[in-house]
Amino acid sequence: MKKRISVRKRSRKAFRLANQLLFSYILLFIGKKIFGRNYFERRVNTTHTKNAKRVKKTILELQGLFTKAGQLISTLSHILPDQYMEALESLQDNAPASSFDETKLFIEQELGRSISSVFSEFNEIPIASASIGQVYRGRLMSEEDVVIKIQHQDIEELAKADLGIIKKLIKRVSFFIQVHGMEYVYDQVKSMIKDELDYIKEANSMQVIAENITDVEGVRIPKVFSEFSSTRILISEFEQGVKITNIAQLDEWNIDRKSLMERLILVYCKMILEDGFYHADPHPGNILVNKKGEIILVDFGAVAVLSQEMRQEIPILLQAVIQKNQARILDSLRKLGFIGNDRESEKIAQQLIAALSQFIQSEVKIDSMNFKDMNFENLKGSSLDNLRKDISLKELTKTIRIPKDWILLDRTLQLLIGTSATVSKELNPMDVIKPYLKRLVLKDGGLKKIIIDAIKQQLTTLISLPSDLSSLLKKANNGELEVTIKTDDSRMYALGQQGILALFILAGLYYYHTCENNYTLIPIGFLSFLLMRSVWKHRRS
Repeated sequence: MKKRISVRKRSRKAFRLANQLLFSYILLFIGKKIFGRNYFERRVNTTHTKNAKRVKKTILELQGLFTKAGQLISTLSHILPDQYMEALESLQDNAPASSFDETKLFIEQELGRSISSVFSEFNEIPIASASIGQVYRGRLMSEEDVVIKIQHQDIEELAKADLGIIKKLIKRVSFFIQVHGMEYVYDQVKSMIKDELDYIKEANSMQVIAENITDVEGVRIPKVFSEFSSTRILISEFEQGVKITNIAQLDEWNIDRKSLMERLILVYCKMILEDGFYHADPHPGNILVNKKGEIILVDFGAVAVLSQEMRQEIPILLQAVIQKNQARILDSLRKLGFIGNDRESEKIAQQLIAALSQFIQSEVKIDSMNFKDMNFENLKGSSLDNLRKDISLKELTKTIRIPKDWILLDRTLQLLIGTSATVSKELNPMDVIKPYLKRLVLKDGGLKKIIIDAIKQQLTTLISLPSDLSSLLKKANNGELEVTIKTDDSRMYALGQQGILALFILAGLYYYHTCENNYTLIPIGFLSFLLMRSVWKHRRS
């Protein structure tokens, strides 16, 4: 195996790179002050491209955990310019293989017995080698084909040294260029590398997720042989398959690629939204497909937990948006970890709330007053899509916080969408996710809760001032504007009448959904007619 660069030399190379980057950007910003913004804009992309190449070149020279860290940073965050993202995404985590003589001693040390006493066959040539370890094929005495994942002997020492260097680099860069959210990225890189060094944790993750998706047809997770595994060696069942992006082979096997991707997206919906524990590194090399068309998930070094609080708070946020309850929306966003306490954060929050409200009103349609007929329009070109273009994640990190849960979730979703675009271009992932979300909302009395909340909201509206008027009065009270209120008794009476009718209609719908009594539809229809007549009669009031 090629000898790695010493820690001291690695540190010198890394800091030399950091100084080059800082110096180039300092010169650029000095030029901006002297020659103006046009000078800066003409040269900034060229500077990014040149520096991104420097970063990639240095990482390839250092290898080790820098390669892994570079890959993770490229997918964990959008806070870097596109040129860096492209350079880091193209990094391949390949490392020279250790000699088998060295590896054999290490394997036997971990097994506590000789290789020949555990394996009837053992291929001495590794099938893969990366920065953390390498993988071999073998066969147990029980005649089961297995893969043996073994760490490099010096990896723990190297990981500690590299993480220390990366932490110092971030501190140095942050001293000159403040990038909010970078500490989260480093924490995630450190956490994920630590997890990948613990094969017992990986084995447990495989077993837990395998149990969670037992009922999902056509998705497999290799069996773990715990009796032969340890912190630094993992032995699991060998599964024959090809990368999910091997289109030629999938077509040769006559596998329906659209159906395949639908299945993959659905299993991730279950892992993320229902179980809250998911495989967080779904790049094509970790998703195999066998001749039967079964999906095989491998390499569980990177898993993530979507907190119970986040899973519970997301529906609350949705309901608050539907009800236009601004205070509750802000409270939910804070609980989710998106909103800070500064003025700029509040400003961005207002934009988010406005876009969400518009999306719900204009683009989420409820047909026939039936929640089961909810129709979500394509996100492309929607208010949310426009907001995403107007406010990049890079901009968000300058004003609000990005939750740690969200960083990994965002990475996972990006990888899945990218794989979907490669495997089945005609498939819109949202067409798979929408029906799943509907079922999730209606599950376990979800509809009942929504209707009850709507009734409560209607009652609150009937006994209080309209929210818009309340907002205006608050502004007037703060001296921000003057408001003249003109009352109209007939209009107020009509609004009250319409509110009461709507309340009875919602109550009727709830009763119909609970008892499934078709006779209930008669009074509901009559009340709906009265409501529509009242609205039409007072439309010009």
